[in-house]
Amino acid sequence: MSDDRPDNVDQPQDFAGVPARPMPGGGAVPTNKPATIERRSTPPSALGEPMIWLTGAALVVSLVMIVGLVAMIVTQGLTTFWPRPIERVTLNDGTVFLGVPTDTEADPAKTLYRTGNRDIGTEPFRWVPESDVVEVERPQYAVMLEREAWSVWMGVPEKAIEIAEDGEPTVVAEGPEAVMAFIEENHGEARERYKEIEGLKKHGLGGINQRIEALRLSVREAEIAATRTDRPADSFGMPVFAGVVVLGLGAFGFAWWVGRDHGPSDTPRLGGPSKPVRLARMAAVAVGVTLLLAAWLHAPWQNRVITDERLAEILTAATEREAELQARYDDVLARIADLEVEDERLRLEVVDPRTGRFAPARQIEPDNPMRLSQIVRVVDANDMGLGDKVGVFLSRWWEFLAHPPREANTEGGVFPVIVGTVMLTLLLTITVTPLGVIAALYLREYAPQGVVTSTIRIAVNNLAGVPSIVYGVFGLGFFCYTVGKYVDVGSDPSLRLPAPWWWVVLGGTVLALVAAYASSVWSKPIPGKEESTRNIALKWVSRILWLSVFISAAVLVVRTPYFTGFFEARAADGSPTFGSRGMLWAALTLALLTLPVVIVSTEEAIAAVPNSMREGSYGCGASKWQTMRRIVLPGAMPGILTGAILAMARGAGEVAPLMLVGAVKLNEDLPISTNAPFLHLDRSFMHLGFHIYDLGFQSPDSQAARPLVWTTTLLLLVIVVSLNLVAIIIRARLRARLTG
Repeated sequence: MSDDRPDNVDQPQDFAGVPARPMPGGGAVPTNKPATIERRSTPPSALGEPMIWLTGAALVVSLVMIVGLVAMIVTQGLTTFWPRPIERVTLNDGTVFLGVPTDTEADPAKTLYRTGNRDIGTEPFRWVPESDVVEVERPQYAVMLEREAWSVWMGVPEKAIEIAEDGEPTVVAEGPEAVMAFIEENHGEARERYKEIEGLKKHGLGGINQRIEALRLSVREAEIAATRTDRPADSFGMPVFAGVVVLGLGAFGFAWWVGRDHGPSDTPRLGGPSKPVRLARMAAVAVGVTLLLAAWLHAPWQNRVITDERLAEILTAATEREAELQARYDDVLARIADLEVEDERLRLEVVDPRTGRFAPARQIEPDNPMRLSQIVRVVDANDMGLGDKVGVFLSRWWEFLAHPPREANTEGGVFPVIVGTVMLTLLLTITVTPLGVIAALYLREYAPQGVVTSTIRIAVNNLAGVPSIVYGVFGLGFFCYTVGKYVDVGSDPSLRLPAPWWWVVLGGTVLALVAAYASSVWSKPIPGKEESTRNIALKWVSRILWLSVFISAAVLVVRTPYFTGFFEARAADGSPTFGSRGMLWAALTLALLTLPVVIVSTEEAIAAVPNSMREGSYGCGASKWQTMRRIVLPGAMPGILTGAILAMARGAGEVAPLMLVGAVKLNEDLPISTNAPFLHLDRSFMHLGFHIYDLGFQSPDSQAARPLVWTTTLLLLVIVVSLNLVAIIIRARLRARLTG
């Protein structure tokens, strides 16, 4: 740099680097003599802000990771059902076997073959070093049989056998080509017959069994009612019952009459009825509700004693009905037996080249070839054209989406899993969205902004960081074992209050309720005036009374002598209905887990609504609630739906709490059906997240299940994206309506 330095570097220069001529008195004037421009290295900050480059790089890395993950899931998941060639491998020790190559490794070079035939004791998957391979062929008639049980069978079809009525077998086709033609001709009919048999077993016999079980439970309920000794009180006679009902309805009428005809004036009054009128109306409603509750609990048809004669009549009727059902059960069994005899006639011998054995009908009957109906699908991949392979590919996808699983979930479909996942996601969304919106609305618009509100807001935010398994433990203990048990059998008999004392507590609760309402009304200062000491004291009295009302209400529910549960008979037999894991408790647990997401997003959405809109509404004479309902909530709706979308996505992917409160490995009974009550919220269910975990880590044949893990993950991704897409479309339409 020193060599390139101009000679006049010490002279003053102008802004263009042109040397300046000295001026008298120390000044300088620019000259026209060209000068050499000094070059300096450009600092990184001159090319752009380093943080911008850093954030951009972080975004690129994140996108690459997400896109890479999704691409891997899509490619692996879509190729699972594509039929692959069947190879006949000859090893240097003379072993010959059929297998489908599923994976390879380079160092050392080896191939993983799916060899199937697990029911005769062979390895279903086998790693084969390339150094041991002598020859690899793709024989034309090698087939892979996808079976109802024991997974796949690899072999060559050799015989088709028909068994006569006298049990004598006859070979009706011999040789691979003839047997394949026989399969093509008869397989469809055999499968229809098999499905009819399974349908009769599941729906025919299953439906009759459900009716017999319901009949048994009704008898059990009658027996429990006949032996009950803790009846809370006798029923009212009809005159007393009618009188109490009239008084209760009269109290409601009085409340309506007071509010309508005895206001302070005939003209509409700003702010509504006067305080005494509001208090009188509130008291009348409370009395009316109490009287009607008494009428219902002591109605003539309640607490009716079941005498021995009545119990005998119930038992007789149940016995006759059970006999009718048993006769129908026997008819269905006879029909199944006829179909099974027909089903036993057609057999196939598909021979394993390694052992020379054919696929047996059952593992305990190794000498009986398998029935034709046991085959779900015959895949002769080496003899297929592109169209046939596409047909098999689509057929496998249809089975995957529309059929229940089999073979410990490693074969078949995931239809019950899809239904369980979608229903759970919808239930949790329906539950958490209104609850979160109401909580956020109160926190933002009604609650005094102080230490308590800030503490609650911090607690809500911290709840989002609690491990999900903690929610599962809470859901199991609170929902399943506490609330569910109460729904089944009511409170513990030792906790139930005597009926007179329960009514005393109820009366005190009603008085506290009226007093709390009155103190709330009179605690509000007169508009335009400061809050007085009297107002503050009444406000605290009101808070204490409202707290006592809530506590008393809880005591009344927990210690009521009038409720003994909805499913006492089933619980007495050791099979609780809601007192165990189920869809309802799983949805509530996930709703609790995702509640902070909805509250936070809703609060932010409500805060984003301009205050000028609220003030305009108030200026038009709208009340607080009218402003919330007509102005604030519609304006915040896009943000609320964003919270619902986030909650939906979070809940759909959760697994840990579901393992404790409802999800099971296998349950083909759907939580929704055509039988009453149609929505079976007490049932356990299958879930895609838990299904992926089960396939990947609990399956007895993990190699066979690995492709299904990718496919099931792809399916879960598609379902979550679809549900979110629906919510996004609704949000976009709402936003367009609000802005347009």
